[in-house]
Amino acid sequence: MSQPQLTLPSVLPSAPALQDVTTTPQQLQSGLARVTNPQETPIFICAFENCNRLFQSRDRLMAHRKRDHDSEDQTDVITWNE
Repeated sequence: MSQPQLTLPSVLPSAPALQDVTTTPQQLQSGLARVTNPQETPIFICAFENCNRLFQSRDRLMAHRKRDHDSEDQTDVITWNE
């Protein structure tokens, strides 16, 4: 029996933000973390069959799906680039 195909909403529900009480100002200044944007950090997540693998482009995601899922289905992709 096959599993039902899941669909993702175009907008995910919001959740309250939690305050970071462990990171020090020195850690922030050391360059271990920084704010990014979709142009600098493209992210495409395969939400197909609970895979959740990350890719740098839609082309790489689709190559993964064809190889690992034997599918060319372009739905169930989570991204902030489109």
